[in-house]
Amino acid sequence: MRPLLSKAVTQLLFSRLVPGLMAIGLLGLIYATTLQRDINGSVHDYVLDTGEIQVALNLWGTIHYTGYPLYTVLSALLTEVAGGLGMSPALAASATSLIWSLLALLIFYLALDHILPGSTILAGLTVLIVGLGETFWLHSVIAEVYSFSLLLVSLALLLGIQLRECWQPGKWLAVVFVLGTAVAHHRSLLFLLPLVLLLAWPRPWPWFQQGVRYVFYSLLAFVVPFLAYLYLPLRAYQGALWVYGQPDTWPGFWQQFTGSEVVGGLLRLPGNYAAWVQNLHFLYGHLTQQFPWFLLLAGLVGLLWLFRDDWQVGLAFLFGAGVLPLFVLLFPRAVWAPAVLMPSLLCVAAGTAYLLHKLGQKYPGWRPLGWAGCLLLSVFLLVHNLPFVNMLTRDPGGRAMIERLQPVSELAALSGERPTVALPWGTGFFAAAYGLHVTHELSELVLVDHRADFAAIASAEGGILTPGLYLNYWPPAWWESRVENAHYNAVSPEVIAIQRVPLSDAEVPLEDDFDLGNGIRIRAAAVDQVAAERAVITVYWQAMRPIERDYSVAVHWLTRFPPQGPTDIVAQSDSLHPVQGWNPTSKWAAGEVVRDVYVLETTADPLPSSTVLAITMYHIDESGQFVNNESFVLRQE
Repeated sequence: MRPLLSKAVTQLLFSRLVPGLMAIGLLGLIYATTLQRDINGSVHDYVLDTGEIQVALNLWGTIHYTGYPLYTVLSALLTEVAGGLGMSPALAASATSLIWSLLALLIFYLALDHILPGSTILAGLTVLIVGLGETFWLHSVIAEVYSFSLLLVSLALLLGIQLRECWQPGKWLAVVFVLGTAVAHHRSLLFLLPLVLLLAWPRPWPWFQQGVRYVFYSLLAFVVPFLAYLYLPLRAYQGALWVYGQPDTWPGFWQQFTGSEVVGGLLRLPGNYAAWVQNLHFLYGHLTQQFPWFLLLAGLVGLLWLFRDDWQVGLAFLFGAGVLPLFVLLFPRAVWAPAVLMPSLLCVAAGTAYLLHKLGQKYPGWRPLGWAGCLLLSVFLLVHNLPFVNMLTRDPGGRAMIERLQPVSELAALSGERPTVALPWGTGFFAAAYGLHVTHELSELVLVDHRADFAAIASAEGGILTPGLYLNYWPPAWWESRVENAHYNAVSPEVIAIQRVPLSDAEVPLEDDFDLGNGIRIRAAAVDQVAAERAVITVYWQAMRPIERDYSVAVHWLTRFPPQGPTDIVAQSDSLHPVQGWNPTSKWAAGEVVRDVYVLETTADPLPSSTVLAITMYHIDESGQFVNNESFVLRQE
């Protein structure tokens, strides 16, 4: 009899899990096809820190405030396992979020099963809707901390509900440990404490009355997770390649633990009515960006209905649904709203499911309509959010940064030097760090950010390299305040050297000595034809006297010279000023030599067997006419 009973119980449990497992399986397939597979290149707010985390997890490093040590340790372990199974470093880091999210959604399904008895299909469809929400989906396919937050929130909800149904001291200590882990992970999860207390109360109180030691056990269970913060100074002491800040000093550790580096200045209440209205629009926009307004409204109605049926559970979920939106309303700049609102959106989704559950009980014929509505909403979210998710996870900007710096690293390998490359902290820096420390594609470079002593580096090495695109962020005036007598030369088509002294006359051979007729001559020019359709041209300009006018540069790939029409132009590259537009000729001193590099690419098919490259300078006169200087011609056979 007992084996038959055990089999029946097993079948019942399995049948209750089937809808949830089906929803999780489907989400797993969707997530797996949209995982971020390479180093992040997008500058969207969703992924601003993703590159940093991809690097840190592969190096057992530490990340920005507030450190997230337990997430970092566990995810680094998973990343190492995934790498051992053959995943690329970036994909392995992304896969950790997939694991945390799927576990979180499965646990959320189990929590729904408790508040929606007999509605497992509805619970599974609710999980599917949540998982396809923009913020839930994205944080499941990129390396970020919020998938782990979602896991802790779901676990706290499930344990709190179970404690309400059946008191167990061991389970109470377990939920307190989860609460401590949640708060240690992200301070915004402090709201879980009153939520879980509302779910479990008054069951813990008689246990506390049995002795002070039980209160002590609870406090100990809450505090123990904070010991994970020892990981930060430990990795700093061990000399880890990737350590954020200075966690091996007390001020540095405390700054990271509290997040005081930025949070203090952002916790400011709206100062007037207009600011309140603006914050309200901000909140509403982020909420409706995740779920349609009617789902949010249905969720609120459902939670009110739950409050009427069981005021403690209803109040707990209402609190969970409202407290974080209130924080975003008060301090919208202090947090990344779509991520911080995830726990509240979970509670709202639970409210929507409860409303459909109660309506299905009251009007059984409506139940299939509710399922159909949930399924249609899931399809809508899938179609609506897929392009945006792919846009972020497939952004090639990170790979482009590595490819931009690879020629410099290859040149350094030939010369035996290790030049310093400066990048502002952010997406580009993380991509370069990934190429340097993780994949070793940029192993010959030294990487620094905005906090470096640029004057000391320039003094020791003669100069600093940076991609030309960042001179929009670090303009020449910024560099000239840090590097005395800064001079700008191209190192590769997209990288510039900021040097203390100009190139010397002896450093550049006088191979061509072509006078452009404007006080500037071409000392030397060379072509490196990387492929049939791509040519890299290096030019050494020299000012023969002080230049009063700013000249632009034109480099043309032609079928014949002079060209007779547009059809003779195979490819061209113009620049407002030499050196990617950042070194105006009017700033050149007499005798100064400037190195410049251009890339020409053509789609002509077939490419003519004989072509020429023409290099010149020009300006626009007072009447708006183009005035060309003499052209230097290189013939290509």
